[in-house]
Formats: sequence, C-alpha cells, structure tokens
Amino acid sequence: MKPISSAYKDYILVLCTSGLSTRQIASKTGLSKSTIATVIKQHMPEKENHKIGCPLKLTLQNKRAIVHQILSGKASNATQATKFIKFIISTSVSTQTVRNTLKAANLKTVTKKKKSLLSAAHCYDLD
Repeated sequence: MKPISSAYKDYILVLCTSGLSTRQIASKTGLSKSTIATVIKQHMPEKENHKIGCPLKLTLQNKRAIVHQILSGKASNATQATKFIKFIISTSVSTQTVRNTLKAANLKTVTKKKKSLLSAAHCYDLD
C-alpha cells in the first residue's frame, strides 16, 4: 500500500462515517477498494462488516427445533422435519436446507438396507 497522507485518511474516514461503501469511496478518491478497507480497518476497528451472501432462512431457534424433532422421534427424516418447520415460519425452506442443518448438528443419515426383489419362491434350481 502506498503511503497516504493523514488528511487523505481523514477524508476517507469522513466518507465512511457518512455511510458510503468502500466501493463508493474508492470511486470518489481514486484509490483501490483494498486500500480503503485497510485504512478503515486500521482507524475504525469497531466498525461492523456486512456479511456476504444470502440471508439465512433458518434462525438458530428454528435449527434447534428441527434437531429436536428428529431426536425426539416426532420426525424421522428431513422431509417430515421440513413439513414441521413450514408451520413455524412463513418462508419456504427446502429439504436440502434441513439436511444441511442436521448435518451441521452432527446427525448422520441412515440408508435403508435394500431388499432383494426375488423371494425364495421366485428362485428355482437349474440342476
């Protein structure tokens, strides 16, 4: 990072406290976004960073409710837990989201044993 004058740093901090994003500050000052972010991080460590990505569909309380349904035996699989959680929250949640929640809670999936399609009555000896 090139050395920046203290007046320039103050200008960056004023723009940041006025509510501009690092991208907007970078376009106004002509500096890179990473330089702006470094200056803000050095002089305003208490500033909150915005989380990247989609907002979470399930709150921590909803996740605990799903795990409780599985552990108590009220729901035996992710599909049943999804139906349960749809009554609690208004937004739709996919079955995969519920599976991810159960996996994060260290619950393993159990695969059913496959039954043979042929029974003893269907099998005959060729000898």
